[in-house]
Amino acid sequence: MRINHSFLVSLAVLPIFSGLFTGTAQAQTVTTEQAPRLGLDEPKFQVAQPQLPQPTLQAPSAVSQPKSISISKEELAKYPELVLRALLPALMQNNADGVALLLPIYQAQGKTDPVLVTWGEAILAQQQQDYAYSLSLYRTLFAKNPNLIPVRYQMAQVLYLNNDNEAARDQFEKLRTENVSPAFVQLIDQYLTAINRRDQWTFQGGLSYLNEANVNNAPKAGTQVKGWKAWQSEKAEGIGYNLGADKKWSLQHGFFSKVSLSGYGRYYWDNKKYNEFNARISVGLGYQTARSEVTLMPFTERRWYGGGASGSDSLKRFSQNSGLRLDFSYWLAPRWQISTALEYGEQRYVTRKHLNGNNYFWSNTLLYMPSSDQYWVVGADYSRDNARHKDNAYQRKNIRLGWGQEWMGGISTRITLNYATRQYKAADFTGIRQKNDEYGAQFSIWHRNLHFWGITPRVTWSYTKIDSNNPFYSYDKNRVYLEVSKRF
Repeated sequence: MRINHSFLVSLAVLPIFSGLFTGTAQAQTVTTEQAPRLGLDEPKFQVAQPQLPQPTLQAPSAVSQPKSISISKEELAKYPELVLRALLPALMQNNADGVALLLPIYQAQGKTDPVLVTWGEAILAQQQQDYAYSLSLYRTLFAKNPNLIPVRYQMAQVLYLNNDNEAARDQFEKLRTENVSPAFVQLIDQYLTAINRRDQWTFQGGLSYLNEANVNNAPKAGTQVKGWKAWQSEKAEGIGYNLGADKKWSLQHGFFSKVSLSGYGRYYWDNKKYNEFNARISVGLGYQTARSEVTLMPFTERRWYGGGASGSDSLKRFSQNSGLRLDFSYWLAPRWQISTALEYGEQRYVTRKHLNGNNYFWSNTLLYMPSSDQYWVVGADYSRDNARHKDNAYQRKNIRLGWGQEWMGGISTRITLNYATRQYKAADFTGIRQKNDEYGAQFSIWHRNLHFWGITPRVTWSYTKIDSNNPFYSYDKNRVYLEVSKRF
């Protein structure tokens, strides 16, 4: 099952707004510019992408396969020559099961060849996914016997599995110059093609239809706090969209350089003052093995916004955020993966200077895949925004749970639940130091056999509820929308 989302976390810091007020004897309506939040999207989470499927082809053998016979390990140990004759093709063909059976019997004999023992241990280490140890054994063998083509080929395979792309490419290209069969050359070319694809540009994008009944996150109609009256809710209809592109350049010994471009936004054709667009570019370095990947990526992000209730129909530069992001993921076991993200940013606003400050983000996600048609995700996140005005500065703690399932009949579903607390550092103009309990739920359903031009549409229901000690910021939303996405 391909998981097309992720839970590796991308931060989009929510701007917090407040204004200067002049008190009057009559209740005045609070504008959305004076409200701390404008209903902007929360940070988006993506599941760590699965690794590229690895070829399972074996090198063709010119040796004809003998008829199999049944014999116990005890009986086999009585025939040392037969053990050796069986072990050699097992080593040549990278037959880990055969090596696991025969190598202990061979080692129990009085006289053994250290080359064969090391070769067998390298194959068993590869089977156990201990690629670093397997490579050290293969390099020892290769230093002593550089003309052994099966050893070079198996070492190239392990380099490929360990994501040491440049070293694997070098070994496969050298193998192609040897006097080998056309079938073997074809197999080598398959590996080289797979390595090249790892360094290709990848693109992804998505669209969703939006029909917002409360685009500005207004509280219940008629809400008043200390002589101030809440703003009225507004409707908006339009589309949400996201675009992304990534490129890796493989370096030696598992290192790589990377560039990542991403953008997302909302366009409302009947309420354009709430339109927005966010764009980010990241460039950095990383290191990867078969089980882990770490990247360090400086980034800069720009945001354009219509301005909200007092804005206009045209997008204007609104803010920028620049900083550094560290991502780390590790497969604890074949079905368990942990991902961690740390991010620091410096936020600067074009006109709302009182919102300037730095922000921190820390996220942890645990992925469990009990089978190829099911996955579970649990995560915890912490974010802090240190705005210049303390009534706009806050810290947020979030926990989340996700479940994806492929059902019989072609139906697939995904459920996501989250709960967060948000606490501000100082009281706002109402004299209340805001504290929120934030709830979220999302359910998506789609049919795997229903697709157009390779794109499968999904129907998604989303629910958001904010319980705040300041009534201005308590609201709930129900949304049902259609979304499509594609990765290529």
